[in-house]
Amino acid sequence: MPLKKGGFDQLYNAQAIACKKQVILAIGTHDNPGDTAALHPLLAKASAVLAAAGITTPIGKALWDAGYASDANFTAPCQAELYVALTRESRQTGRSTTGYAPAAMMESWEQMAARLDTPEGKALYKQRSAIIEPVFAQLFNRLGRHLNYRGTKVDLELHLWAISHNLLKAISARQRAAIRAAA
Repeated sequence: MPLKKGGFDQLYNAQAIACKKQVILAIGTHDNPGDTAALHPLLAKASAVLAAAGITTPIGKALWDAGYASDANFTAPCQAELYVALTRESRQTGRSTTGYAPAAMMESWEQMAARLDTPEGKALYKQRSAIIEPVFAQLFNRLGRHLNYRGTKVDLELHLWAISHNLLKAISARQRAAIRAAA
């Protein structure tokens, strides 16, 4: 992967998609520091995982940070209704007025801005960081920030991370249900 200050290193840009309960639906890497090219392949992986699990309901709404904002992502055919930030998280959610606000935008960017500017869009986008950011925090806390393998084994290692994360989520949910049932 190219480095910010020149040169290359054997690094991976890890991407994940999770549902409201912070269950990882798909995880993987790509060798580009920019996230824009990962959006639709990750959605396709998540849809395939859901289909393999017998869940036929398509992904309805998908929330993404500003790293995924691109005309190509906004105009590509997609089953899910995309909500992709166009600027910094704090500005997008209304917590701050500082930061970059795109002045001149392409039509697809204007349509995304209009979608995000609705009451439903604002309410939905505010949930994004509470859904995906804890997933990465929990993975890094339990397993560290560094991968132990390289090459094709990287995806295998990430999938093992996701499996252990999802199993812990399932165990915790079962424990909470048992406590509620006993009360």
